[in-house]
Amino acid sequence: MKKYLLLLVFVSLRLMACSGDDSSSGIDNVPEPAQPSVVEKVPAQVLDLTDWKLNLPIAGSNGWSKEIKQPELATFIDKDYFFVNKKGDAVVFRAPVEGITTSGSKYPRSELREMINGGKDKADWNIAAGNGTHIMEITQAVTHLPDYKPHVVVGQIHDADDDVIVFRLEGKKLWVDHDGSKGALLTDQYELGTKFTVKFVAGNGKVDSYYNGRFAESYATNAEHCYFKAGMYTQSNLTKGDKAGAYGEVEIYKVTIKHEE
Repeated sequence: MKKYLLLLVFVSLRLMACSGDDSSSGIDNVPEPAQPSVVEKVPAQVLDLTDWKLNLPIAGSNGWSKEIKQPELATFIDKDYFFVNKKGDAVVFRAPVEGITTSGSKYPRSELREMINGGKDKADWNIAAGNGTHIMEITQAVTHLPDYKPHVVVGQIHDADDDVIVFRLEGKKLWVDHDGSKGALLTDQYELGTKFTVKFVAGNGKVDSYYNGRFAESYATNAEHCYFKAGMYTQSNLTKGDKAGAYGEVEIYKVTIKHEE
């Protein structure tokens, strides 16, 4: 008798379990609504790229560094060398040591070149007195250096032939460089990933440099046919001891240019 009662209880419990099975009812089998996909930002949504063109460390149609101009630059992204960081608040510029260079350089770059008229024409201005004042300010963080020769340039004034003055980082030392000659030391304790702001103010026969809002130096020059550059200009290549895959990288949070009469 006891065995019979136990059997009845067991069968009853099995029937109750089956009647409550979600798969038999089908009530909870309705698929969840699809989540909207995250739209990836392009660099022009973070930085105003209206009056710039971009050089990449890959080959263009002429075999040298590929150029991206407006209006293509307004929607352009390269997931290896020119893209928005994970936080969505800065643009990453990356240039590997084995990258393709411009025709006038032996080093690779992922770098912006100043333009005018909505990116149609090249900027061209003079520093001598009577030619106005020309200002570029960059807020950025260097996030990676080449392994063997950890040298990069992260902001330039260039003339028709060569760089006039640049912001240069070598290891932990960040300074102003005058076409190969060292200028003011900005810091000798730079840590990768640290955000900082630099500024050039060019005019009246000189360039004043600023670091985090503080005046750093004044450099006398009457350079002509000038323009600004911003981004990553890696100062190493495969002949300098670095192996393929080594690279320089900077994240730019803001870059502004202003020209005053």
